[in-house]
Amino acid sequence: MNRRDFLRTAGGVAGGGAAVAAGSGTAAAQTVRPVWSDYVSDASNGSYEDLRGQSEVTVQVGPDGNFSFAPTKIWIDPGTTVIFEWASDFHNVVVQNQPSGAEWPGSPGSTTYDSGYTFQSTFETEGMYDYFCQPHEGQGMKGAIAVGGVETEQVGGGGGGGEVDPEHMGVPFRPHYVGVATIVMMVVSLVFTFFTLKYGESPNATGGNN
Repeated sequence: MNRRDFLRTAGGVAGGGAAVAAGSGTAAAQTVRPVWSDYVSDASNGSYEDLRGQSEVTVQVGPDGNFSFAPTKIWIDPGTTVIFEWASDFHNVVVQNQPSGAEWPGSPGSTTYDSGYTFQSTFETEGMYDYFCQPHEGQGMKGAIAVGGVETEQVGGGGGGGEVDPEHMGVPFRPHYVGVATIVMMVVSLVFTFFTLKYGESPNATGGNN
């Protein structure tokens, strides 16, 4: 192998190692989120928070005078208490959908409430809860609460939907193994490149051209 071919090969090895490392980083960046219902797809505020592990959480009703709930979508554990705090006037919390067996009533009665009002509910039944503000449903004032074990999906990972998680193909995947292999490949490539550039080719390396 002559020097030019060797350098081309070494560059390819190093580039391949970098690509593998980048791929492992993409896979690691993926996160799991609940599959939300179509009802909240047009909510005016798309904010989401994974609040599992907390015994008590807060949802703002009409923050900054906006027709929204904040966070709009939350994921909590069974037994978590959700406190709804009114930050502006003329809102309520009306149940659109809830799991079978759940008896969440939403905000008390059919009336609306103003800034400073609060009420709380403890969610025991696992599943998806959708709700809305009756006067402002048309403006997208909707929310959702995922409780416990709900249907989930993977999101993120560099976009484009083209990345495949090796674990889904039955291949054991350990990111630190990939990192170590990448470093080894790059070091070997650099060492051979250094000696080739420093000492040149052997008399027989060119294939015996006369």
